[in-house]
Amino acid sequence: MKDFSPLAITSATVGFPARICAITRADGTVIRIAESDEPVVVDGDTYSVIPGLKIMGVKHTANGETPSTEIIAVHAVGGIFNTQDIEAELFDSAVVQIWMIDRLNLSRKGLLFTGSISDLTYDTDNLVTFEVRGPSIGAKVVMTRRRSPMCGTDLFSTLCGVDKTSYAVSATVASVIDQFNFTVSGLAQADSYFNQGLVFKAAGRPIRIAKWVQSTQTITAYLPCNRIIAAGMAITMYPGCDKTMGASGCGKFSNWPNFQGEPHFLGTAAAAQTV
Repeated sequence: MKDFSPLAITSATVGFPARICAITRADGTVIRIAESDEPVVVDGDTYSVIPGLKIMGVKHTANGETPSTEIIAVHAVGGIFNTQDIEAELFDSAVVQIWMIDRLNLSRKGLLFTGSISDLTYDTDNLVTFEVRGPSIGAKVVMTRRRSPMCGTDLFSTLCGVDKTSYAVSATVASVIDQFNFTVSGLAQADSYFNQGLVFKAAGRPIRIAKWVQSTQTITAYLPCNRIIAAGMAITMYPGCDKTMGASGCGKFSNWPNFQGEPHFLGTAAAAQTV
């Protein structure tokens, strides 16, 4: 987009549009450029003209895709896009902001795109191409929320709100039966109370409980544990939650107000049915 109008389509209402861009490198250097035939001064900052500059394909979020754009310009030794700086990788992950301005009224400035450089290529013909992606490109974890009749958070988490210390149960390992089963002594909690719960030792990873039988004081683990526990070992046990509104879920902790699910939602198959 150049700042001339061969068709004379500009007006006081439409304005005289041009795009300006600021690239902030990791070393703190800010490069300001204008897709224009002459420098543009906005808010006291000068946006320089770059030979061959093209800002192409500004794409915003659609169907979950990451916003993106592409910037093409000429690079040269000692130029605004200095070839030596490119080779030194100073533009890697640089922050990019693009605004739309009105050349007839420079107070009219709107943010068009923000992101960071994810990749760049340059050649011996002195062209450099910056692939720019939106902020989500730097996400370490993509977080989504599923609609489900099951609770969407973990027991004792911040969203759950149940105080973990109130449910800690101290015990001592009485015997190790086999790879998956061991016994404790003196616990009065009913069958299944510790199902899906955890056993913590003085060190090492916790043991996930598959089944608790009160009459025999037996704990069954999901994974082999006979090599990491021994008779006489002190442990701390916590109950589990089946992530429902029932007696083995929120009902066990009287925690219905903090249920993080949709108990009346039967799933996508039911939602898609016609009545």
